[in-house]
Amino acid sequence: MSAPCWSCNLVGEDQGALHRAPPFGLPSLCHDMVEGVSDSGWHATLTRGLNEAWQTRLFTDLVIRTQDQVIHAHKIILAAASPYFRAMLSAGLVEGQTQTLVLEDVSGNVLNTVLTFVYTGRASLTEHNVQEVLTLADYFQIHSLKKLCCYYLKTHLVSRTCLSVYEVAALHRCNDLAAEALALAASQCSEVLAQPDFLSLQPETLITLLKQPYLSVETEETIFKGVVDWVSKNPAERQKWLPVLIENIDLEFLKSNRNKWLAVLKEKQLLEDLKNVIDPAVVECNGDDEDCENQYLQKTIRHSTTEEVLLVMGGESNGRLLRNTECFAVGYSSWRCSIPEVARRPNSHYHQLQVLPPMQHARAYCAVATQQNMVYVLGGQTTKTFLASCECYNVLSNSWHHLNDLPEAMHGSGAAFLDGSLYLAGGKSQERYHSGLWVYNEYKDTWSNRGSMGLGRAHFGLAALHGSLYAVGGVGWAKGGSQILDSCEKYDPGADVWVPIASLGQARAYLGVAVIHDHLYAIGGYNGSQWLNCVERYDPLRDQWTSVSPMISARSSFGVTVSHGRIYCLGGFSGESNLNSVEKYNPRTNMWHCVQSMQLRRYGLVAATVSVPGALR
Repeated sequence: MSAPCWSCNLVGEDQGALHRAPPFGLPSLCHDMVEGVSDSGWHATLTRGLNEAWQTRLFTDLVIRTQDQVIHAHKIILAAASPYFRAMLSAGLVEGQTQTLVLEDVSGNVLNTVLTFVYTGRASLTEHNVQEVLTLADYFQIHSLKKLCCYYLKTHLVSRTCLSVYEVAALHRCNDLAAEALALAASQCSEVLAQPDFLSLQPETLITLLKQPYLSVETEETIFKGVVDWVSKNPAERQKWLPVLIENIDLEFLKSNRNKWLAVLKEKQLLEDLKNVIDPAVVECNGDDEDCENQYLQKTIRHSTTEEVLLVMGGESNGRLLRNTECFAVGYSSWRCSIPEVARRPNSHYHQLQVLPPMQHARAYCAVATQQNMVYVLGGQTTKTFLASCECYNVLSNSWHHLNDLPEAMHGSGAAFLDGSLYLAGGKSQERYHSGLWVYNEYKDTWSNRGSMGLGRAHFGLAALHGSLYAVGGVGWAKGGSQILDSCEKYDPGADVWVPIASLGQARAYLGVAVIHDHLYAIGGYNGSQWLNCVERYDPLRDQWTSVSPMISARSSFGVTVSHGRIYCLGGFSGESNLNSVEKYNPRTNMWHCVQSMQLRRYGLVAATVSVPGALR
């Protein structure tokens, strides 16, 4: 065995190569010394007692008057649960001095649901009260309840209500929920346009929908009809919005249906408004005039299909650090260094390919996060140094561009998007394991500090689920040395704090994590003595890890991504050799399957799933 490699004090097969796994000589976790004791059931005992005191009005010292009820509560409990109440009751305001709070616009039943959560951690949510509870939770700044409301709305999204959910989510800055609701509306647009609730949308919501590059409708005429119906619902207030709405619709269909729509618009008294958007000569053109077909009508780019593709980037292969990217898409017989081209004209072939450009910097053990058509690659290492550089791949332009550097050069960090913001956590620099958390401001191209993890860790898993970030396992400094970790933490962005959650059943670093069907999966990795194929699934509502089917092959330092409801694990190191094999997990059947292998054997890579817009309508 060779001397330890320079990174993480790890041992490799040769000193010049990147490490494939933690050192064989890492000391095992020591359980001989107990630093503290705890009773896992105590919080349940405490909340039970608090709820009984509330229900029996024992020691209550605040009266809340709502629309239809008078509710008694404890100031100290409300202040502990809500920054809103803490500020109100401790700032010398009249409510704190008179023991009375008036909430005239709040339903007593909704407030009781919120207070029940404060005292018990449980809330009875239904489709009839969830939006009001979300509004009140946001107003009181009770972020845990707000996240539960978002979870409920997400799991009950349907075409009938998705845009009303979008409006509520956008109003309360629930960006992840808003994005999912808007995506559902786009994918089921024909059904959405036929819903009665569509006619009650806010104009800004309708504009946002029309600006989507992909809407699932047969023709733009369907969208045009929906807009006309929406304006006609309240012409006095909505006619002023018609020009900006029409600007986001492809009007080519009017060439074949001109007379029909002219009659409809005239009947609804909207024809004059349309003349302000389109050349009046086009609108007034006689249907029998040959020049009608030659008139210009605005062309809005709208794609009729989208397709998810898998990407793998970077890593090391046979002693060589990689910059290249491989892609796998529907119709491919093998992985390629090309990606389906974004359609630029009607009826273009979707599977026309374009070469994938390499990253600007060769790197391994970097962090990766994906949002919409963008892939962000952050930090990492070369064979000689750590990297602070960051870059972003844009599917639409098929190009990489540079982002502002990280606050410090690090490798083994984790990255994820949460409520539309890019977060980076942990990692290892030359001096230490980091516990820091940073958030990226894309408008200013800057990184800002957020609350630190309880423990510095690198080569761990980071994922976003139910409005929180989860840090899973990894390697960190504990008990005087580098340790493989089984500990996990959850970040609450509202409170800007990390809290411990249930530990893994198996300590592991160099693992993969993925979120699917509202569960978090910890996959493979290395435990200090062996490479792992075992998989654990975390239920955030029960704070519990359970074992599921293991991978076919043990692997660490691999890429992981989710596509079409399946988890893909790609490449890595098996303990004996580098891998190019790919496995796919179906959570519904709890089974793993081997799929098409990559071109190169690589470890320390990252993987991502992106959507490529297909043919233009």
